[in-house]
Amino acid sequence: MATDGRDEAQAHIDSLPERRRSEMQRLHDVVRAAIPGADVRMWDYGGPLIGYGTYTYSNSKGPVGPWFSVGLASRKSYISLFSMATGAGGYLVEALHERFPGTKIGRSCINITKPDQIDDAAVRDLARQTWAQFKDGQPRR
Repeated sequence: MATDGRDEAQAHIDSLPERRRSEMQRLHDVVRAAIPGADVRMWDYGGPLIGYGTYTYSNSKGPVGPWFSVGLASRKSYISLFSMATGAGGYLVEALHERFPGTKIGRSCINITKPDQIDDAAVRDLARQTWAQFKDGQPRR
């Protein structure tokens, strides 16, 4: 379940131990600057997750509920950057993976073990391209 709140997202970041706190803060700041029109909400998705750009998720049976278009989560040994967008015949994270050196990907997430190796421009592009697909609601696929 999601709850409104930029303040809650900041409190979550502030609660993290140092090094991870500054890594998450940097990525959060890049995403926020890239998609300033997107709302920010806290989600529980395998642990706390900061979601940006809420939309109503639908499947073949109709609307299911709210979901985030871009997400950021501190996990035990990595930071996950999520994108629900598609591109180049698959998920956008698959298409842009080469811009995120030293990472592993799932279908809709990039697991970052060394955030200092990640270029802000790559994060900005992923966030902008994702938000462009979702700012007016879930795109048809």
